[in-house]
Amino acid sequence: MDDALVVLDGHEGDTALVREAGAYAAGADADVVFYAPLSEDEYEEAVTALDRLEQREHRDYSDEEALGVARNRAREAAEEALPDFDVEWSVVTDVTDEVEAPRVIEIAEAHDCDHVYALGEARSPTGKAVFGDTTQRLILNFPGYVTVKMD
Repeated sequence: MDDALVVLDGHEGDTALVREAGAYAAGADADVVFYAPLSEDEYEEAVTALDRLEQREHRDYSDEEALGVARNRAREAAEEALPDFDVEWSVVTDVTDEVEAPRVIEIAEAHDCDHVYALGEARSPTGKAVFGDTTQRLILNFPGYVTVKMD
């Protein structure tokens, strides 16, 4: 169990996070699993766009294909951050407005990941970095390593 799970949230910090996970995976001969959730709004936009395509192309698209937006986000992050690393990667998608630690842990365990990479948030007006609630729960409850990059 050496694989790494990277939680992508669509921010610019994703690239640096993926690069760090790629360096770990290359050194540990591990794979990388991207968790790329879509918000309800992003998912509905993708479904609406596919519905319009169906009408023009007279072809049926599944709701699963709407999750392609998340897979493309992960592919773009991998192509940008991993060209120097020889690592295998895969993508897990979800539709949720709130990324929760128990779900991240469930995915990590299902894919035999012993390392989770996530972005934290700087919340204090004085510039002191305070981890968000999800990040704190990951650190406290994940039975492996957690690397947090401040966004």
